Amino acid sequence: MIARSGCYLALAAAVSLAGSLAGQAPAPDLRALSLRSLQAGRTIRISGRDIGTLTGAVAGVRDGALWLGAEPAARSVPLAGIDSVWVSRGHGGTGALIGTVVGAVVAVAGMSGKTCALGDSGCIASGSAELTGTGIMLSGALLGVAIGSSAKSWQLRYP
Repeated sequence: MIARSGCYLALAAAVSLAGSLAGQAPAPDLRALSLRSLQAGRTIRISGRDIGTLTGAVAGVRDGALWLGAEPAARSVPLAGIDSVWVSRGHGGTGALIGTVVGAVVAVAGMSGKTCALGDSGCIASGSAELTGTGIMLSGALLGVAIGSSAKSWQLRYP
């Protein structure tokens, strides 16, 4: 098994060497490809030895530079000076799920004392208990989305 992986490694090195000797174009810059794939307006954090750490919304990648911020006041950062790229992401979906579960628990606890007697058709027909429980669950979900969306985390995009 070790000999087989050594053969594959040697084959890959030979193909790479043959490609470079044949005058093929150099491999594309992963940093540029990674930054070009970002959506305009996405909040990112970049860092580099010469630029420090910058946070802003992506305006675009052109002319060998990353542009951060809104167009009239966009700031240009040379791609060569960027050592790492982090993208911001919110947690709205997780917040909605947790908020719905908490809302359901609160609704069940709040509604546990309300019962309808066997002959009380007005209580059963009104459906106020179900409507109240649904309202509490939806309120929990909305509150969870708001809290989850405001809680940001950073995910490494490059290198």
